[in-house]
Amino acid sequence: MAEADVKKTTTSSGLDQSLKIHTTDPEDVDRAGVNQESWQSTKWETYNSYYKNHLSANAVINKLAMWTILTGHNAEKKVKKITDKIVGWGKDTFDEVLDNQIRIKHINGDSYAEIITPIGEELNSNGSNLINLKPLNPGSLKHVVNPQGMLESYLQVQNDGSEKSLRLNQVFHLVLNRTADEIHGTGDIESLITFLDKIKQLDEDMTVMFHRFVVPLVIWRLNTDDPTAMATFKTQEKSAWNTGDNLIIPDTAVSFELLEAGKGVGKIINPMEWRNKWTEEVTKGGGVPALIMAIESGTTEASSKMVFLAWQVVIDKEQKSIIAQVKAQLGLEIQLPDPPKIDASLMEDEKKDGNPQKKIKPSETKATLPGAK
Repeated sequence: MAEADVKKTTTSSGLDQSLKIHTTDPEDVDRAGVNQESWQSTKWETYNSYYKNHLSANAVINKLAMWTILTGHNAEKKVKKITDKIVGWGKDTFDEVLDNQIRIKHINGDSYAEIITPIGEELNSNGSNLINLKPLNPGSLKHVVNPQGMLESYLQVQNDGSEKSLRLNQVFHLVLNRTADEIHGTGDIESLITFLDKIKQLDEDMTVMFHRFVVPLVIWRLNTDDPTAMATFKTQEKSAWNTGDNLIIPDTAVSFELLEAGKGVGKIINPMEWRNKWTEEVTKGGGVPALIMAIESGTTEASSKMVFLAWQVVIDKEQKSIIAQVKAQLGLEIQLPDPPKIDASLMEDEKKDGNPQKKIKPSETKATLPGAK
């Protein structure tokens, strides 16, 4: 028997199983330089693709915009007369333009719409000469900032590569999550990409697994290694498989083995639990509770009330921001409908979840708007 010698111990040549500590690289904000400079969103197409092709991100952002606008803006008659004439790209309403701008803001971090007035006229302080508000492609706009970091104007890149200069009062510009002295906003998609990629990868893997469950892989063992005979069998087997016909062969000519798809899945790790977890991270990252997305389960009524109250704060903040920006940039005073409120008396009923015999009050089954009698 060979003598064991620790000095002759070698390491395995298999997979690298060393533990790694994953960290996030430091990142500064995009700031103004010494001279006047411009900034342009180079990732708009990427963010837009994630929004369009990932249902979870699409639904979260759409829901946020929908709750912000709700049934549409209200305003005095003279203001409504102006907003009613806005057609966006030709078939929009003012509310649809705002909905568009909110969604793009959360996708890209910055959204833009051209403020159109009569030729040669500056926008009046009360917005009385506003003709239209036309949404713009955020990937085509450049921010022009001075050395002090102040936004001075915009450059719109045309299809032929030329640039059209736009004054500050020619662009309705919404910004999300601007930090420090950064010269642009940051959208929600950027921080969700990791989880969206995981969800997509898992969905593709599960698609293959379920397909192979119905159409399994087959390992055929032939009693010959003759290339011609093997090619003939392959053609016959494929034809029989595609047409659903029987394949008749000698008893000892062929044997086979089915590769079982998904064998053991769920016993060691449940992929659907991870998918649900990642989807939950996307909804949280987008700022929309699972309760609002109608995918919440296993929660008590009391906790659902708290979630809904927190959601009201999110929508209130979003609405106030839109109202303030419309006033500051367009000179128009509008109001947006308050989101449904939970009656304050509901919060006093914390014991009901533990007492199924207690009757539900009528006020607990309906939402009320502030000021409603």
